[in-house]
Amino acid sequence: MPPSPPPASAASRAAMLQSVHSLASYSDTLADFLDQWNSVILDAASIAATFAVLFPGPEPDPKPLPAAEAQLSPAPEPERKPEPDLAPETEPNAVPEPEREREPSPSSEPERQPIPAPEPEGEPKPKPVREPAPAPEPEPEHKPAPNPVRERKDGDPSAAELDLRCKQMNFRELRRFVTAHVRDREWLRQVGPDALRRAEDPAWLVLRAVGRYYICAESGDAEAACMLLLELYVRAGCPRGRGQGHREAELRQEAREAALTWRSRLLRVSGRVGDAGAREARGLAFFMAAFGVPVEFPVQELYDLLVAADVSACTKVLKCSKLFVKKMRDVVVEMINRDMYLQAIHSILAFEFPNAFPLGSTLTHIMEKLEHDRKDENEGQALERDEEELALLRSISKCMEDHKLSLFEFPSFAERIVLLEERVGKPKQAFAGIKRKRTTEEDCVE
Repeated sequence: MPPSPPPASAASRAAMLQSVHSLASYSDTLADFLDQWNSVILDAASIAATFAVLFPGPEPDPKPLPAAEAQLSPAPEPERKPEPDLAPETEPNAVPEPEREREPSPSSEPERQPIPAPEPEGEPKPKPVREPAPAPEPEPEHKPAPNPVRERKDGDPSAAELDLRCKQMNFRELRRFVTAHVRDREWLRQVGPDALRRAEDPAWLVLRAVGRYYICAESGDAEAACMLLLELYVRAGCPRGRGQGHREAELRQEAREAALTWRSRLLRVSGRVGDAGAREARGLAFFMAAFGVPVEFPVQELYDLLVAADVSACTKVLKCSKLFVKKMRDVVVEMINRDMYLQAIHSILAFEFPNAFPLGSTLTHIMEKLEHDRKDENEGQALERDEEELALLRSISKCMEDHKLSLFEFPSFAERIVLLEERVGKPKQAFAGIKRKRTTEEDCVE
């Protein structure tokens, strides 16, 4: 048998182990070096990318050197002139490239120069600013012309709001609106009647809006607004609701009670209706023109109410109510039958009843009745009667003159006055008054 190889010595084994350890350590060192190298490459790439973003060059170049050169000499800042001088000293190789790239930059600078150009153009602009100076001169011409009351028409937002309140039958908002615009009476008189006509039930709307203000109003403006609402409703012709027949009886009863309550208040405050203030008397007259005169209202008080309300100032409104005009015709007939001749003539002339009551025929009828009442009188009574009749006829002639009527148009009436003056012995004397029997006539003359 061949002899077995001698066993390795301990020294050789130790040498082998040492070589293995040395190789392992070398491989570890090489791996560490490679890792460090890769990290260096990554750091350089990240740094280059960062500078490329912060200082972008006019033309991108993947080479690291141009990027570094662009960083050292930033092209977009034309004000820093020493930096491009230092760049060629540190890096001569990169000098031609940035200079050729910067040559177009001066050409771009003249393009930016037009920016200050508008400054000299802005200097002559004060000239047009001075031109508006004469503009205030025509303004005074427009100031007297416009009138907020006259310029407002149906197209005005306020008119549209008033129309909406009426269509919605919102009596509270309607009263508030008129109270807020109570100063614009003329404007409300133009647009108010038409707005009320467009309501579903104008009579009910106005009656609810007015309420019981004659007992206690919220304020002076609210009271004036309620009176103005009544006037607007009368000017509109006192329209009634469409298809509201079931409510008509209730409305009339409520209006009747309100009118009588108003009369009672005037009697309690003033003592008699004729002594009421013009505003209170006119308010009640408008209320009865809107909703009717109660049967219980005395004829004499109705006339006194119109006198207190200044019938000549409110007749134009009252004549818009057909219901009230019809009532006044019946009142005139009742006045003549009750020997209230002066009141009858005054009402005929104020409400213009020439067709229903021809003035010539009415005067003749009055004189005939006066002559008939003189029968069976003694001499003392006749003289007193002549004085009373003369005073009455003079009052009637004064009322006719106020309405621009001449006595020469009624010869029989003029002759009667001359005859009475001869009897009494006071020709062409002024009216001295009449006795207590004619207190109402005396009030009218005053």
